[in-house]
Amino acid sequence: MYLGNRKIRSAGRTSGSVEITLPAELQLLEGTECRLMVRDGSRPEIVLQPDLSATQMLFRELWERLRMGLGEIDEIGDFAPSDFALSLFPPHHWQERPPLAYADALAVLRQRSGQQDQEPEALTRLLAFLAVAAGYRLALKGGLALAFGDAVAYLVTGIPTGLDTDFERGMAHQMFWGGNHAQPLGSPFAEQVWQRARPGFRRVYEQFRAWQEDAEAYAGAREKWYRALAIEMGMQISTVEEYVGKH
Repeated sequence: MYLGNRKIRSAGRTSGSVEITLPAELQLLEGTECRLMVRDGSRPEIVLQPDLSATQMLFRELWERLRMGLGEIDEIGDFAPSDFALSLFPPHHWQERPPLAYADALAVLRQRSGQQDQEPEALTRLLAFLAVAAGYRLALKGGLALAFGDAVAYLVTGIPTGLDTDFERGMAHQMFWGGNHAQPLGSPFAEQVWQRARPGFRRVYEQFRAWQEDAEAYAGAREKWYRALAIEMGMQISTVEEYVGKH
């Protein structure tokens, strides 16, 4: 990823050191310890290698919580970085392996330490894509694995990830909560949150597996849900137009 050119400048004539201003996109690395290397050759390179070991630990911690929460379904095994596309920033598109962004992990770590205001979207993205990989391990495929990941993250945090799975997320909400009052489960780092969620996650997963085994029923339910939503939205628009017309 090309981020432009910068000049090396003196940090002060008596300091004996130099500095370089990094692009704004890399502000997220502020405070991160970096390893400095020089690569010789016809085109020498100065390489800054950030120490992102803390983010790897965060990925594993969240995976272990997820592993606990899905325990009534089946064992999902250990965290494996090879199951994911690791990147510095959240990608706009991905295909085979769900992405995990170091930028999201760094934001979560700063929030936990009180160095940054809450950005719940970062944590929700991490949980969603971790749960997508868990869905693959539980034999869900394609779009249903994606929707399962979105649903799990939404049930925990109460925030959608914008993965275009409105129907599946809404049905997961019903399967999880039933007729009870719904609310975010609590901190994703608390073991008791995941323990309490185990029966609900099992119900959600069983619905997703049923859809996978009966694609026709899945397509019919999805179409019916969107048709009802379109009618509801049309009625709301008509009500607004009628109100505006009267006033």
